[in-house]
Amino acid sequence: MIIGLTGGIASGKSTVSKILSKMGIIVVDADIVAREVMESKEVIKRISDEFGENILDKKGKLDRSKLREVVFSSKKSVGKLNSIVHPTVIERFENERKKSIITGEMLVFDIPLLFEAKMEDLCDKVIVVYVDIETQIKRVMERDGSKRETAINIIKNQMPLSEKLERADIKIKNDGTIEELEKKIKDVFSKV
Repeated sequence: MIIGLTGGIASGKSTVSKILSKMGIIVVDADIVAREVMESKEVIKRISDEFGENILDKKGKLDRSKLREVVFSSKKSVGKLNSIVHPTVIERFENERKKSIITGEMLVFDIPLLFEAKMEDLCDKVIVVYVDIETQIKRVMERDGSKRETAINIIKNQMPLSEKLERADIKIKNDGTIEELEKKIKDVFSKV
């Protein structure tokens, strides 16, 4: 079985992934896969051709904070970045799915943009983890050192939470302690 795990930025998906890993469930993290894809010279060149060389550091690697500021200023820019990175990311997830079908192992695909990337068809069930918007903004600012405006722009450029919740098979509100979240996760996974 393949479970898709998604939710808005800073909603607690990484924490849920850690809990699942502790439970012995294999988690494939789209952020890690995308980071690996974005480190390839070919992709770096395509991104800098599209967004300018000012998004590169002195060593010619992507400066993620500069890229974030440029890309999340408009939905069009987000779309352009996704069109460069997503095809290779999707291919990797399709390969993981094929392996899972052969081995029969349960996999969790931790994909922040699961619906936006139209990857829900790779999953048998979809879980959406969510928090209120002020918590999201605060967490993005603290975690990434982002300005409030940048955090808001990132959230605005994602699919609205209401739409994600509507499309979810399972909804988990992350509004308590890690222990409470862990209990919710164990309850959900005892039933799937």
